[in-house]
This record gives sequence, C-alpha cells and structure tokens, in this order.
Amino acid sequence: MKGKTTILLLVIIVLVLLGLRLCVFDVVSVPTTSRCPKTGHMVLVDRWAYGYRLPWKCTSRWSYTRAKTGDWVAYNRPASSPAEKADTTALYIGKVAAAAGDTIWYNNDSGRISTTLDTKNGFTHPLIVPIKGRRMPINEGNVQFYAITIMQHEPTKASVVDGRLCVDGKIVREYCFQQDYYWILTTNPKDKSDSNTFGFVPHVSLIGKIN
Repeated sequence: MKGKTTILLLVIIVLVLLGLRLCVFDVVSVPTTSRCPKTGHMVLVDRWAYGYRLPWKCTSRWSYTRAKTGDWVAYNRPASSPAEKADTTALYIGKVAAAAGDTIWYNNDSGRISTTLDTKNGFTHPLIVPIKGRRMPINEGNVQFYAITIMQHEPTKASVVDGRLCVDGKIVREYCFQQDYYWILTTNPKDKSDSNTFGFVPHVSLIGKIN
C-alpha cells in the first residue's frame, strides 16, 4: 500500500511539473553567442508575461500584454508566411531593441537598420515599428520593409507595384497592422540570428520573458 501511494505521489508531481511547464513557465538554455546577462545558463521563461499563447490556437492569447524595449525574450523564428504555425519554428533568444510604436532608423543605401539616429553612417530615415490597430503611412522609403512584413505575417495579400503598396489588389497609402511587432537583437554583432536577418518579429512569435 505504501509503495502504491509513493508511485501515485510521484505521478502527481510529474503531472503538476508538466502542467507548470506547459502553462506557466518553460526552461531554456541561453546560447553563448547571446549577450544576455544569463549567457550559458538554464533560465525560466515566463509564458504569461505577454499573454499566454494558447497551444491549440497560437494566434490567440490570454492576458495580452506588449513586450517592452529592453526585455530579454524567448521567441520562435518568425514564420515565413501566415500559413506557417508560429509555435513550430526554431526557438531564439534576444533583446527587444525597439517595441511596437518605437522609431528605428534605416540607411537607404545599405538597407540596414539602426535603433538610433546616426547621421554620420547614413541612418537618417525614420521607420516606426508596426503597432496593432494603428494606420501607418506608406511611402517610398518604408514600403519595402512594411510590404515584406505584411506578406509574411498579416492575413492579407500584398505586393509592391511601381514603388507603391498594393493590398488585396488596391494601391494604398496607409495600412492598419493587425499585430504588434518588435525589433529584436542578439546584441552580438557576430550573431545575426535576429531581426537583422528576418526583420520585424510579430507578437504571435513571442514565447515569454526571460527572468
């Protein structure tokens, strides 16, 4: 009888721990290429920090909260198209260098992005990180950045025609994004597995905040 009780107790503990990992937190290893303060350690990821991503519908969340500039986050590599499930891609760790609504700067000649205004190196053109529900003006300078984001992550068809954004077959001068987005960096110049490679990260890709 005592043996059965012990086994039952162990089973309950395992189920509770599994439930906590699925619903409350996750455990990840911070790669040495990252400049996260906890590099090389196993860390807890708070799954509720930005709203709990429902396992049966990852586009929906309980207790939705935007990530903030400066947060270190665990996230899935942004899907390459709206048809790809956001919670099935590779896991990355990075720092939110610019949150939804923040302004970053791009260089017209190189196409590169800087999180600060840098006139000396040509980062002089402002680009607002897409924010959910806000109509963003589309112009020659930002059309390529926004068009790629819309095509990959927004539930609509978009293209660039003669330097102008075409949405669902119509040329538009503004677009209302349906998700919040972030510019996330590893903060290691040698590690480009971040927004420098795949652009804006949609909120749906966030797993949680690193504690």
